[in-house]
Amino acid sequence: MPEELRIVVIGAASPQWGLTLSRDLVVTLSEERFTDSYSPLVVLEDVDSENLKKQKRLAVRVAKKMGNRVSIESSTNQKQAIDGARFVITTFAQGSLEAMQFDLEIPQEYGVFQPVGDTISIGGAIRAARNIPAMLSIARDIESIGHSEAWLLNLSNPMSMLCRAVTKETKVRVIGCCHELYGGLEVLAKWLNFPYDEWREQLEFDVLGINHCGWMQYLRINGEDGFEKLRGYLLQKGITSETKKLYLSHPELTRQNVKMNLFLRYGVLPYSGDRHISEFFRRFVNSKTNKGADYGVLLTTAQERLVSWRGEKRAYINELLQEKKELSLTVSREAASRIISSLLLGEKFCDVGNTPYYGDNLPGIPDGAVLERMLTYNRNSVIPSDVKPLPPELNDHLILHAGIIEEIVDACITGDRKLLMQALARDPSLQNMQSAKIPEMVRRLLGANKEHIHPGFF
Repeated sequence: MPEELRIVVIGAASPQWGLTLSRDLVVTLSEERFTDSYSPLVVLEDVDSENLKKQKRLAVRVAKKMGNRVSIESSTNQKQAIDGARFVITTFAQGSLEAMQFDLEIPQEYGVFQPVGDTISIGGAIRAARNIPAMLSIARDIESIGHSEAWLLNLSNPMSMLCRAVTKETKVRVIGCCHELYGGLEVLAKWLNFPYDEWREQLEFDVLGINHCGWMQYLRINGEDGFEKLRGYLLQKGITSETKKLYLSHPELTRQNVKMNLFLRYGVLPYSGDRHISEFFRRFVNSKTNKGADYGVLLTTAQERLVSWRGEKRAYINELLQEKKELSLTVSREAASRIISSLLLGEKFCDVGNTPYYGDNLPGIPDGAVLERMLTYNRNSVIPSDVKPLPPELNDHLILHAGIIEEIVDACITGDRKLLMQALARDPSLQNMQSAKIPEMVRRLLGANKEHIHPGFF
């Protein structure tokens, strides 16, 4: 009898990720290469029982379209869901968008403006304080009752901090999966005239950084220097490392102003969206740059996220349930299902990912720091690329943020408010506010999130 292959999605009621992940899994696991050896089971878990039921209905419909080769279950009980799981995928946010509203609005009162607010600086730290206890609960369940060869694939933010908490406190094997590289390559494909769908075949590059601030260290397109082509492209447009307001002179580059400035300044290319990258630096989003607008960076309010992001996605889910829209069987470009295929079946697969760093190639980086690199997946193994340091100023920047993340993670695990303050005092974005006000801001944010965070903070 085929072995049960139990794959769990934690946070499956998410209107953004629930259907994408369940569809990718069901379609992939329905292939004979899986069903010949395994009896696949996808378990959807979430505390939001109402929206979980909707996601299960859609997953069952996908399974039916694929010949009912994959079983679907749902649960609001985390331990029950994880028991025996070979793979656990996390996509959750404690407190959801309602809690995130505090992360964005309270810092604004102190002159700190965050386009996203989920990765680094004060927004990332408070989100980590909320999510780390929940993530460690999941990891400890995997460690105690999951499959002996279980893997944790994390899609939740702040990605680096959550993955680091897992590796500090458990022996669970964790990989942080992010799609920002794909968006960066899509932009490059338009500028440098290569087909995006063939980037794995036509491009050679390596990356290094922290999630949402990773750097492409070199780029070759069919053997040619891609960075030289990019510099030529920008030179033709008269763009320099100091150019602002591209939305006026080159509207096609409106959302790439930060990326272009940094590339021309350092010679390596950040590939995440400008809204993410800008939060790692002091100079792009502050009162002197019209809160980032001078660089084409727009702040997204909590209200916009509630209405447009959550509202529109849930409306789409309802239309699918009412069969007003067609339920696609196309696997997305998200990597989770492909990673599972590789780890389980031994199909070699290369992609970007976030894993702990150990070695001596990057002096100053703490052992175990979670870095974004290219990873090669194979049967039950993940091998990171052997990277070289970034240019000196960026290397110092990476060391700074890696150290801050270590302190934030330790503070959130233990509830150490003093250590949290120590970490945030070094954060570049918070240099835009009065340092004497940081304790007050942190106190207010911790108080607003008391139900989700370590009691030691109080």
